[in-house]
Amino acid sequence: MNRHLQSRFAGCLVGAATGDSLGMGYVGCTAADIQARGGGKEFMPGDISAVTVVVPIGELGESEIGHALSSGQWTEDTQLTIALAKSLIEEGGVFVPESWTHALVRWINDEPRLPGISTLQAAMQLRTAGVFWDEAADPEGAGSGPAARVAPIALVYCGDPDAAERRKCAVLQTQITHGHPDARAAALAMSEAIATLINMPELDAAGWNGVNFLRSIHDVVSTASPHYEEFARCLTLATNLLIDNVDRADAVRVLGTSGWCREAVPCALYLVASAPESAETLISDAVRLTGGATDTIACMTGALAGALHGIEALPKRWTSQLEACDELSTLAESLLRLRMRRR
Repeated sequence: MNRHLQSRFAGCLVGAATGDSLGMGYVGCTAADIQARGGGKEFMPGDISAVTVVVPIGELGESEIGHALSSGQWTEDTQLTIALAKSLIEEGGVFVPESWTHALVRWINDEPRLPGISTLQAAMQLRTAGVFWDEAADPEGAGSGPAARVAPIALVYCGDPDAAERRKCAVLQTQITHGHPDARAAALAMSEAIATLINMPELDAAGWNGVNFLRSIHDVVSTASPHYEEFARCLTLATNLLIDNVDRADAVRVLGTSGWCREAVPCALYLVASAPESAETLISDAVRLTGGATDTIACMTGALAGALHGIEALPKRWTSQLEACDELSTLAESLLRLRMRRR
């Protein structure tokens, strides 16, 4: 097995979970609060909002609060990344909407963690068989969940010959839960970014061109659909902030740090484009400089950092405490086998 790709596949999934876990304890905080607490360096337990949810069959209002998340645990973003990976593995590397639908139902039955409303509502409808998979999405759903969980698709279809299939599947897995074009564009952007970084040679900091990296993603998104124009403008903003050499903290504030995909996804992409040298610093900055949706932004940044640098670049003090780290590495290996079959 290709050791280089093995490291990067594992780095992508473990990096995503690491960022998710690091950010989980600071969701909703401001960047100033996080920095005052020395955040972004070590895992922290979740506050009262970082909990699991027990969802009975019935109305959303009947849901019950489960248990608080502990240090090193991750949220819905990693739960659904794992679920999507397992769905692809079960189907032999093919994205099957019905299989993904079943995975969403299993997820909602197993205490979702800090779940996003659009995914939660779609999964509830699918569980009660009230709708078909192509009718379940929240039509206004424009959160970053689909972008945060898209890594398994980007990995299995990371080769250039698979670009069309990668882009189709990144969008399709989104459409089952999120109906807004921005969410589809955001998942497409993240999938392209991961595939790009996976296939790069070892990082040469002197030769890195973050502007070209962002422009290449923008070009894919802007030409994929006229409905993606508004999201593409956010990528242009990130690119211009980098060209103008704006201070990173100021640029992050301009881009925004909410869970809205027009803010969180360009923010994560900008962080990587502007300073890719260290996986540890990237993931830490995704918490320390942001605030707001720290779990999701750091999850996406971690996936990108791990795809670029490999699992060896992730500090042992993080991976040794990370929930299910070995399982994530095993899933990555299975995804790599599926990728190699496509060659």
